[in-house]
Amino acid sequence: MDEREPAVMTQTTITLPFLDDEVPALYLADGRPYIPVFAVCHALGIPPASSIRRWRNLALWVTARKLPFQTKKQGKRLVWCLLISQVPFLYSLFDWKLVAPERQAQLRQATEAQIQLAHQAYQEMQQRYKATRQLLFQFMTECADIERFFQRSVEIASMQLDGQAALAFETLIERGRGLYRDAAAHARKMLQDQGELPIVDAVRVDANHTVVDTFSMPLLPIVPEEDSTRFVEYRCQLAAWHVELAALWRHAHERTDHESQG
Repeated sequence: MDEREPAVMTQTTITLPFLDDEVPALYLADGRPYIPVFAVCHALGIPPASSIRRWRNLALWVTARKLPFQTKKQGKRLVWCLLISQVPFLYSLFDWKLVAPERQAQLRQATEAQIQLAHQAYQEMQQRYKATRQLLFQFMTECADIERFFQRSVEIASMQLDGQAALAFETLIERGRGLYRDAAAHARKMLQDQGELPIVDAVRVDANHTVVDTFSMPLLPIVPEEDSTRFVEYRCQLAAWHVELAALWRHAHERTDHESQG
């Protein structure tokens, strides 16, 4: 929950997700629309004060913000707002008996649609988690044999290259050692963080609701974006290092062949 007062760039109206009602929307500098919660309550036909008081105790409220809302007659006032992507969760957080049957039917459809989106998002998180974990293990396997590659490369260079070229080659090898060491430490940390995620047992059922499989899975298969970005940066640096190493080796041999022919 952030109670600071950030600058609202734009105030306009927007349609509630999965419904036809229009509500105010406050856009911040990041371009994402925040929806005043009281306006959602008015659109749904439920009392804002008691609803907000109850919702503030839920985990959903951790990302709520108080933003300056421009009223028609009373100027600006701070109101509780949620990201538009979180608003649909409010639809199932009150007694539907408080609203008309037509609205209940709309809320039921909206809730089902939100569940489908949440399921799709979770499946994408699972796929990204598994793919990232596989890449990390592959890289750690690569790192297990890299020191042998370094030692063998230095031995060959000392026998085939002259003093200056061999020194440049060894310097480049040491830089590669450092890159691999840092990248491996980062990959190891990512795997350790993943190992600390809570694991739950799950079952898979068929169309007849018969259990056909049991398995374990992380409850929250989260891969921090900054960790993934940093790992990709390490892989790019290592790829560039391999290209530089090959170019140095090729150039040194070409110069040696030219000198021997001369």
